[in-house]
Amino acid sequence: MQTHLESYLTEKIRREGHISFSDYMDIVLYNNAFGYYTNSKKIFGPKGDFVTAPISSSLFGEAISNEFINLSEDNPNLSILELGGGDGSLALSIISRLKKLDILPKHYIILEISEYLITIQKQKIKNQLPDLYDIFEWTNVLDKQKLNGLIIANEFFDALPTERFRIKNKKIDSLYIGYENNKLCYFWKSCNNSFYRELDIAKNNHEKLEYENYISELNLNYNKWISLLEGLLTSGVIFIIDYGYHSSEYFLKDRCDGTLVCMHNHTPNFNPLINIGRQDISTFVNFTHISNIAKSLNLLVDGYISQSSFLINLGILNIFEEKKYSEEQKIIELNRLKNLLLPNTMGEIFKVLVLKKNLDNQLLSTKKLNHLHKL
Repeated sequence: MQTHLESYLTEKIRREGHISFSDYMDIVLYNNAFGYYTNSKKIFGPKGDFVTAPISSSLFGEAISNEFINLSEDNPNLSILELGGGDGSLALSIISRLKKLDILPKHYIILEISEYLITIQKQKIKNQLPDLYDIFEWTNVLDKQKLNGLIIANEFFDALPTERFRIKNKKIDSLYIGYENNKLCYFWKSCNNSFYRELDIAKNNHEKLEYENYISELNLNYNKWISLLEGLLTSGVIFIIDYGYHSSEYFLKDRCDGTLVCMHNHTPNFNPLINIGRQDISTFVNFTHISNIAKSLNLLVDGYISQSSFLINLGILNIFEEKKYSEEQKIIELNRLKNLLLPNTMGEIFKVLVLKKNLDNQLLSTKKLNHLHKL
């Protein structure tokens, strides 16, 4: 028996013939009533489907707070915007440390479309920071916002609905979802000229992409979001933190099945047509594509750096050493710190793209081991 979401999808496809993969991904993740990120299913943490860096350790957010402190030296009236608030862990860790240091933002704004997650975030903040609840704001749109300060997109861009394409017989086709024999199926359709133009921006001419039987992704939503962030940011910094590659790695010949991955109960799979509405679907971020879009706007690309180097630059090791732990707590927190920093965990798999606008400050986050040349 089909779920409500599956019935909605099949009816839509029957009416329209087929839908693009990005439309399919948008529906299964963000449908108002039944989408993965909008229903009441537990997503984050050990009992959910995955654990993010802010959930793993408060040190992650506490380190990021040091860049806000750095920016506040010349402007004491800054705000913070977080894209997708998760379970509220990042907001709590940042504001808790800034409270201790008496350097609070004017506002901490959380962009969130899930009423369920908003409820969780609000309850956590009320429980742990009741005296600071009033500095928090929630919104589900950004077109009317203006901001001076810091924008944080942690594991946000990987979940933006994307197009998938294949190269076969020297032609590039885009993936659509159809419905045949009482089940969802793949359907390929020739790409238009605008797709080719955007692919040139994404691959940065590192590769000709003349491979055969090659599948990858091109995210057409990057333009929308970078333009939106540039428009709302009057002056400040954007941190885009995610797992991903620069384009010469993204489009490696050997990466012939693309970067799409689904996550259900902490177990990965590569079939987006199963567990509909009950599993995460994401793709690795192409940081070169985003940086090229940013350069075409009024944004300066200030850094491309591993998460490990980013956090070390921000003083995460000093924050860890300054804390007072019991012996048992110290071992637990050290293991969490290793998860954030070591190459075989989040340390090198996750990268950070740092964008600036109307700002001359030397950033702490990009002072060492910056790999802008790779973009």
